[in-house]
Amino acid sequence: MKQTLRTQALLTFAFISLFYSDSFSQISVVSTTGYAVNIDVRPIAVNPASSNCTYGYNYTVKLRYNISITGNNKPSSLYTLQGTVGCGSTASFFDLPNIAGTGTVNTANAWTSLNNCGTVTVSSLGCDLITIEIGGPGISNRFITFYPSEAVLGVKLISFAAEQQYNKVKLNWTTATETNNSFFTIERTTNGTDWNEIKKISGAGNSSSVINYEAYDESPVAGNAYYRLKQTDVDGQSSYSEVQLVKYVAAVNGITLYPVPNAGNTINISGISDFKNNEMTVLNAAGNAVYTTTLAKASVSLPSLQPGMYVVRLKNKVSGETHNLRYIKI
Repeated sequence: MKQTLRTQALLTFAFISLFYSDSFSQISVVSTTGYAVNIDVRPIAVNPASSNCTYGYNYTVKLRYNISITGNNKPSSLYTLQGTVGCGSTASFFDLPNIAGTGTVNTANAWTSLNNCGTVTVSSLGCDLITIEIGGPGISNRFITFYPSEAVLGVKLISFAAEQQYNKVKLNWTTATETNNSFFTIERTTNGTDWNEIKKISGAGNSSSVINYEAYDESPVAGNAYYRLKQTDVDGQSSYSEVQLVKYVAAVNGITLYPVPNAGNTINISGISDFKNNEMTVLNAAGNAVYTTTLAKASVSLPSLQPGMYVVRLKNKVSGETHNLRYIKI
């Protein structure tokens, strides 16, 4: 684990502000098909229907939302995404778009017997409970209840990434600013429901500089695992990053291929010292060779491949020993 200041802060502040807006979410729902839905919904205003409220008044609640979908097999649309916000004893319905996006929505009309329409706020009306109903491909219809926070988050997150590196999973994230930031917690799940703490990393407290963080899951699990970053302020308030999927492939006799899955064209191979004696062949799902080369170093630039499953076959031309490694192009 290490923490370093980023010296090449070439991004303008305006660009960063757009990038990290609402980068942390309140809940994440993991599907069984490889993607996750990250949801942040916060009530930001109460809109009275009238300024004359001697005998009560009708109102709507304005909510800000940020929905992102990460991982593989992202659907074009969810089946259901809607909810209610509880204000005192009244639960008001609101609808969210079934796709990723950021914006605001208003609830359906509700009524209160209070006569504070001129000074009403989210807090004074007691709008402190949100229930989300969600359903989609690989996500059975379910209800999730949480308490929204009106507080401004103390950390502006630029990015969070997770990838296999050798026999570990590397996690790195970057913050633009930090205010009263106590610590980060790396969490992992394999079933989409039970999240386990992997590592806890101290935050910078207060910082106006761009900071890079790096940590490792030194005991990853084979197959699909989902990672998220939990950020906790000194006052105990916390929020979550988007969820990142890692398909961990255990090393074969000490030989590892990474990153897997890979959105680019460059792969790295560890566990081989005599590169020039090893021939590499990439086979598609039908077993046909689509690329062959003799290794010269640990890094190999592949041609542009169609997304899908491949086998990378490594053959030692001296000993004849062969290793087949799974490779996924996304």
